[in-house]
Amino acid sequence: MASLAIRDRRRIIISGQVQGVAFRLWLTSVAHSLELSGEVQHWEDGRCEVVVQGERSLVKQFIVACKRGPSGATVQSIEVTEEKVDPACIGFHVQR
Repeated sequence: MASLAIRDRRRIIISGQVQGVAFRLWLTSVAHSLELSGEVQHWEDGRCEVVVQGERSLVKQFIVACKRGPSGATVQSIEVTEEKVDPACIGFHVQR
């Protein structure tokens, strides 16, 4: 059944207090629990960028989690843009 699920890919830019609070580690844990693929990285300007893909309803759950963030983080805003699904994207990784 999973192969029939509609797949989705989103780029998410998260602004706020998202560095120095284990945000990338937390997002990785959320992505793994939802069985999503992609990557996360911090930008020099203090924002966090996530590219995530997987079953559409699970990607939506991930976006909701991004708005909440882990304890210690303060999410001020997120920007979400749709991207073309990449069949080669496997696993979820932290970019340094």
